[in-house]
Amino acid sequence: MGTIKKGILGGFSGKVGTVVGGSGQGRRALRSLPQHGNNPRTEGQVSQRTKFAITLSFLKPVTGFLRTGWKLYAHQG
Repeated sequence: MGTIKKGILGGFSGKVGTVVGGSGQGRRALRSLPQHGNNPRTEGQVSQRTKFAITLSFLKPVTGFLRTGWKLYAHQG
């Protein structure tokens, strides 16, 4: 269930009907519920997802270092 804060024109979080509200990075956002589509998992998709998983597993141990190094280039806003 959604929670309305600061009146009707304020932000809300959670789900209200087919609308999802929330906030991230200091901004409020409204989204529609995601559509559950058909995911055939083709050979190409499986190959790409495997490559991405390997890349993420390599980067996971150095995430803190990367965040520190790229901190000045991060977009705030």
